[in-house]
Amino acid sequence: MSVDYIILGILSLAPRSGYDMKAEVEKGSVGMLSALSFGSIYPRLKSLEQAGLITVQEEEQAGRGKRMYELTAEGWRQLQNWLDLPSEYPIPQKDELLLKMLFWGAAGADRTTLIEHLKRRRDESSDFLRYLAERPQDGRSFIDEYGMLVLEYMQSRLEAEIGWIDKAIRQLEGEPAVPIQDPHWLSVLQKSRRTKALNPEADEEPEAKE
Repeated sequence: MSVDYIILGILSLAPRSGYDMKAEVEKGSVGMLSALSFGSIYPRLKSLEQAGLITVQEEEQAGRGKRMYELTAEGWRQLQNWLDLPSEYPIPQKDELLLKMLFWGAAGADRTTLIEHLKRRRDESSDFLRYLAERPQDGRSFIDEYGMLVLEYMQSRLEAEIGWIDKAIRQLEGEPAVPIQDPHWLSVLQKSRRTKALNPEADEEPEAKE
């Protein structure tokens, strides 16, 4: 996903200053749906201006100068061309908690710690879900029918995540289950390797007494 197209998309909603775009990336829907940082956007503004896709105009607000960016005709055309292209299938998002879970069993980590991680994640997801539910009534956000469909998708994904977390916690509160599939006995070897590394004395042969 090109940073340039995202900038054009942000400016299609309304002319923006650099500060406005920073807020959209950090707190708005664009930031929720992309891994962009404002640091990756700001350097591209000059390039887009030189390419004739955006213009910049100095305005004064509250006695301070402000650079406002707007799309040119070519900028609108390039945005439309991007929207017409088929979208790439989204790769799984980077999720540190899920990544940790892949290694939880091999490390022999405490299940109660994972339950606490999941409860914290559930609280965060619930807070985010409430925030999304309130956006259409906050009196500040521009939301058309397309944006509302995006919000509904994000809400349904969060609801599914919260349901999965509840199921995972119930399972983890029970007894550990055997691996669903372990054709090479890795679970046994993992425990042996871990024990040998962390408790080398346990594998030492006792010295023979004379």
